[in-house]
Amino acid sequence: MKTPLILTLLLAVLPCSEASTFWISPTGRDDGPGTATQPFASLQRALAAIQESGTRLPGESVTVRLLSGTYRLAAPVEIAADAIGAGERKVTFMAEPGHRAVIVGSRTLRGPWVHVRSNLWRTTIPEAAAAAWRFRSLFRDGKWQQRSREPDTGYFTVADMDGDRRRITLQPALPEAWTGAAGVEINSIAHWHYNRQSVAELNGSTVIVREPVGSDASGARLAMKSHNRLWLENSLVFADEPGEWYLDAARGELFYCAQPGDDPNHSSFSAPVTAELMVVRGTPQQPVRNLEFRNLEFAETEWEMPAEGRMGLQAGAWGADRSRTYSPTAAIRFLYCSNIVLQGCHFRDLGEGALALEAGCSDGLIASSSFRRVGANVIQVGRMPAYTGIGHPLHRDFVAPRDRISEEGAIPGAGDLYRTMTTTAAEAPSRIRIVDNTIEDCLHLDLGSVGIWVGYASHVRIEHNLLRNLPYTGISVGWRWAPGLTNCHSNLVAFNRVEGVMREAGDGGGIYLVGEQPGTKVLNNYVRDSRGSYSERGIYIDEFGDHMEIAGNYVAETADRSIYLHKNGPNQSLHDNNGDSGPTQLTPLDSRGRRWIKYLEERTPPDLSLYGPR
Repeated sequence: MKTPLILTLLLAVLPCSEASTFWISPTGRDDGPGTATQPFASLQRALAAIQESGTRLPGESVTVRLLSGTYRLAAPVEIAADAIGAGERKVTFMAEPGHRAVIVGSRTLRGPWVHVRSNLWRTTIPEAAAAAWRFRSLFRDGKWQQRSREPDTGYFTVADMDGDRRRITLQPALPEAWTGAAGVEINSIAHWHYNRQSVAELNGSTVIVREPVGSDASGARLAMKSHNRLWLENSLVFADEPGEWYLDAARGELFYCAQPGDDPNHSSFSAPVTAELMVVRGTPQQPVRNLEFRNLEFAETEWEMPAEGRMGLQAGAWGADRSRTYSPTAAIRFLYCSNIVLQGCHFRDLGEGALALEAGCSDGLIASSSFRRVGANVIQVGRMPAYTGIGHPLHRDFVAPRDRISEEGAIPGAGDLYRTMTTTAAEAPSRIRIVDNTIEDCLHLDLGSVGIWVGYASHVRIEHNLLRNLPYTGISVGWRWAPGLTNCHSNLVAFNRVEGVMREAGDGGGIYLVGEQPGTKVLNNYVRDSRGSYSERGIYIDEFGDHMEIAGNYVAETADRSIYLHKNGPNQSLHDNNGDSGPTQLTPLDSRGRRWIKYLEERTPPDLSLYGPR
């Protein structure tokens, strides 16, 4: 009797074990059982299987294992709390050990390529004709390619400009052959603003734009200064360097400039169809809990270009005026989530950002992951997709009552205060760890973006990350250029290595902070090589910064000041920086509220292994 009983118990256990793991493969079938030998084909089918298994095994942890291959998405995958069990069990999406699973937001271009002349080739894309699919990025063998631009390297500057910034004469002069080119976009960097806008007309060296270049929401507008830089994109006449491409959206014809002797028919080309890959969306009443992503690769997404243009304000945010501000989206967005883990993943060749933690996110971990060729803000904590600020276009906190009073100069009604205290302020992200990550060669599509951005969030720990080769600021914490406490406080920036920043935009630094932030600490970081534009600092604490500790940091090779304070309060603690013990000696306060130190002897830490990923 014992043997049959043991067999019965084993048989009872086996279904539970099988049901807790599902496999998927690009060559699988969604009508299959989702086993290792007969995997599903899609993430959507795996999510349905998780939901189905929840009715049988509500407390069982679930793992979805992705086998090698490319998983192409036509739209973002939505993950909701009720679909994965509302936190009653842990759900993990991971690559099968030894496998490379790549999740992309692009479509393969079938070709064939036909030689046109010299190094120029053409292929027809019927589904793109009549502007039905106007993609803005192109990938060859999985790597982003430069859309046709001029100049190919370097920039134009402003030779002349009318008062409303609509008619701009560039220098050096433009070739007459470019006159009348259609569909051109003008890109510009003015101070810390990056702008991308449509051109109405090219007429000799004069560019006429549909809207004034740059936003009216800031006084730092495009001007006739050497650090204001411009370039043109998106015309067939610009496609003259290997890797450059142009899409004729009316005809559905794609042109590509190859290397001499190179045949693009021997490569795989793809173009994006979505700017987002996944949206993990809980609610205040039912947040997503205990979700993990491990050892996966995310790639090939699109970037946004509004009809009115993308006129930068600060750190990737843009808006035409003070009425509305937008933030870059991300490959994976999280809303109302807790206990989320993302570890050992790879993000590359993205049009916008990689990760965005928005309202209601807490207790998250982003660790041991790599980010390369990510177009805009790589990691965002506290992102608000679209909002109207109060006063300053960026001053909208996950609002605390005291800030509403100080901004508006009046006390809100009791009902409004109650709603704020019980809902809005509680949405501010908190307790997020960003550790041991590598961010390199990013922000190439929005040159005013930053590597790691923290807005209105608290208890965020940014530790042991490497940030290298970025056009603007490396790490940015804070989002209020005015007095008053906000939900940005008690954050830690420690043991990071930030190198090769401020290459394109100006007035930033390796590490940037702004506003009152009680409890925030910047400790033991190494910032080196902040230069390339203008006003490039090592550590920069901007307007109304106060109640922070800046200690134990090394700063070297900055074009401007090593540590720079602009209109800071009296409660800053700066000590033991660049190997000097005791208080860090700053210059006296000048008439514009600035103090700084430019180290005469810039030093390298005695042990560089302490900084960056472990």
